[in-house]
Amino acid sequence: MQLGKVQEGNPIRKPVGITSDDEVLSLVDEVITGMVANSRRLMDRLTKLGFIPKGQIPTLVFAAFLFVHNYGEARTDSTIQEALEISKAKTYGNPILQRFFADMSAQTVNQAVTR
Repeated sequence: MQLGKVQEGNPIRKPVGITSDDEVLSLVDEVITGMVANSRRLMDRLTKLGFIPKGQIPTLVFAAFLFVHNYGEARTDSTIQEALEISKAKTYGNPILQRFFADMSAQTVNQAVTR
């Protein structure tokens, strides 16, 4: 889907959050919930292999599936909005991702300083 097509559906260009529309929120829940079983299997396999992501793409994939995994766990006794917040916090708090964010920040600062 092109960004232009998305913007055509929002003619006044007003920001719309996913939690402000019940239908969107429900669809987000369906999509993420549908990914939980495979995400859990993937995370189990990565853990068994001792996987540590190196580089942006492996880290992004790791973060995405970790978010889904955390969402599935949180959703068992939370609302959709609560599960999104819980899984966000747990994912951002992951030590591997914390190191990645710190390294990215340091690289950005170093590049700015050396210019």
